[in-house]
Amino acid sequence: MDLPFTLSLDRTGFPILEMPALPFGVLWLPVTKIQFEHFLVDTGAFDNAWYQDKLNNWNPRISAGNLGFTNYWQAFMTGILPSEAIRYAEWAGQGADLPTAQEWKQALTTLAHWRADSAFHEAVLQLPGLNERARLLIQRLDQVLREESTQLAEGSFLCDQMAMRLGVLELMYEDAVHRSFCCWGQPSRRFVGGISNPLRDAAPSRFTDRNGVRMKTVGFRLIMRRF
Repeated sequence: MDLPFTLSLDRTGFPILEMPALPFGVLWLPVTKIQFEHFLVDTGAFDNAWYQDKLNNWNPRISAGNLGFTNYWQAFMTGILPSEAIRYAEWAGQGADLPTAQEWKQALTTLAHWRADSAFHEAVLQLPGLNERARLLIQRLDQVLREESTQLAEGSFLCDQMAMRLGVLELMYEDAVHRSFCCWGQPSRRFVGGISNPLRDAAPSRFTDRNGVRMKTVGFRLIMRRF
């Protein structure tokens, strides 16, 4: 099978997808706690009390071996404010940034041109240099997301293998000015109620971080801009 994409790795050993139809690379998954812990250890940007608060009060941590239908979203880093996500992106390098809503929707609709296929997943798992913890997490997530795809009326696509739907609400810039934020996605009904569907929704939800308000459902995914 000719794959519609190529793969590379971010600085934590997690996969980045690139394809000619997109002017930027896209992380295969929303940023996980594994990746965020690399950032914390490397930079000391936030102390242990800060991180434990996110685990205790927003979204507990889970190992890949214990990941299942009722908890798989715990693999992703959520309860995040825009300033914290941006700080992570600055550390990630390689042109990493939050996407704009337009860029995120462009990625979603482009990736929805391909039905979910086991060959896509196998290509990720065979990527040389893939972080072994990433490999275990991606293997288990693929099993869970295939089962959870029954929540998707249109069926499952490449974007769903990447958890752009059935993942978390993803934080992004509202527009190219980069001064305001929104979030988009379609978390599992087991995680949060709702009938959103970003393939149909015309616009995302506004995210207001005034007074440091956090949401357990809000994580983030980076894109890698090409310069």
